[in-house]
Amino acid sequence: MKNEFLIRKLRAEDYLVIDACMQELHRLHVDGRPDIFAPLEHPYSEQEFLNIVEDETYITLGAGDKSEMVDDLKTVYIDDFFVRKEYRRRGIAKYIFEQFEDLAKEKGAKRIDLMVWEFNESALELYEALGMKTQRRILEKKL
Repeated sequence: MKNEFLIRKLRAEDYLVIDACMQELHRLHVDGRPDIFAPLEHPYSEQEFLNIVEDETYITLGAGDKSEMVDDLKTVYIDDFFVRKEYRRRGIAKYIFEQFEDLAKEKGAKRIDLMVWEFNESALELYEALGMKTQRRILEKKL
C-alpha cells in the first residue's frame, strides 16, 4: 500500500491541501475540547505555512498522488500529524511515521515526541502501535 503514495517535502503550492487538512484536524480538537480550542477558519495562515516550509529547522512531509522540528536536544517534535479520514487504515500514517523516524535519525535525534489529546482514541491507538509510549501526562481539573 505504501508504494501507492509519493512522500515528499512540502512546497509553497501545497498550502490549500494542507490548509484543508489542518482545518479538519482543528475541528476535531474544537469538537473534543471546545473549552480550550476556538473555531478557526485557517489554523495556519498562508504566510505561517510558507515560513515553516522554508525554514530548514523543520521537516515537512506530505503524502500525495503534520512537521516536525529538530531542536538542540536532538529530539524531533511532531507538531501536526494527520491523515484524512478517507485515506486511513491503508498504512499511510505508518509509512509517513517511518519516514519521520529515518529523517530524525539522519539529523542525529535520539527520540520523537508528540502530543495527542486523550479524546483522540484512534490517534492514541496508532501511536502505540508505532511503538510510542506515554512519556508524561498533563492533568487538569475544570473549575
